[in-house]
Amino acid sequence: MKVSFIGGGKMSEAMIASFIKTREVSPHRMFVSDIHRSRRDTLKRKYGVNVYAKNEMAVGESDVVFLAVKPQELKTVLNDIAGAVSEKQIVVSIAAGKTIEVIESILEGRRVVRVMPNLACLAGEAMSVYCGGTRATQKDTKTVAHLLRCFGRVLELPERAFDAVTAISGSGPAFFTYLSLCMVEAGVAEGLKREEALLLAEQTMLGTGKLLLEKGMRAEELIQAVSSAKGTTEAGMKILSKPQVAKALAQTIRAAAERSKELSS
Repeated sequence: MKVSFIGGGKMSEAMIASFIKTREVSPHRMFVSDIHRSRRDTLKRKYGVNVYAKNEMAVGESDVVFLAVKPQELKTVLNDIAGAVSEKQIVVSIAAGKTIEVIESILEGRRVVRVMPNLACLAGEAMSVYCGGTRATQKDTKTVAHLLRCFGRVLELPERAFDAVTAISGSGPAFFTYLSLCMVEAGVAEGLKREEALLLAEQTMLGTGKLLLEKGMRAEELIQAVSSAKGTTEAGMKILSKPQVAKALAQTIRAAAERSKELSS
């Protein structure tokens, strides 16, 4: 398989590294374009991939073309590559908020798959959600899902769910990290050194995620397992379960989802 990346930022680099690590795609069969020469040089040196200054040059005869650019840059990039993309190629957009309709309006007749990954792909633990466009076949979406599994878990959902997906898993790493930092600051206030509190919070966050995903524990089951009558967890949960806490988190997700909708135009 030959794979192109339009944009050579962190997300593209994470995918490149994952494809090489899993031996899914060889370096000489990956093609990357980026406007910054220093970025091109870095990717060439670290991974041995082919690099280009012009977007249309990177498209070439790839089987899959990843659009890994900022949402506000997507239309310009689509116009750059419109003449280079053929009907035989699968175009995969990871631009947050931008709908399949927007992409297909410029790349007429092309096979488009929209994907919402997250930053955890840098650690090989991404959560990626995908959906196919009007011309994408079932084989196309299976091919994309196969590639996405190289750096995490995947889920197929209809496009109408993508604003919520963006808010929960796309922005989620920042939200979880903020909550973790709040716990760290509280731990420091209780007498811990900052590096001690960081390790406690971060490893606990990692371990909790594994309990839920790998051990199949339900959230309610986990909370009950940690809690004991008149114990420390129960004391803390009395504060955390107050309605205003849940309301603040709901408002956080709502704000992110609304911004995703605004970016779709």
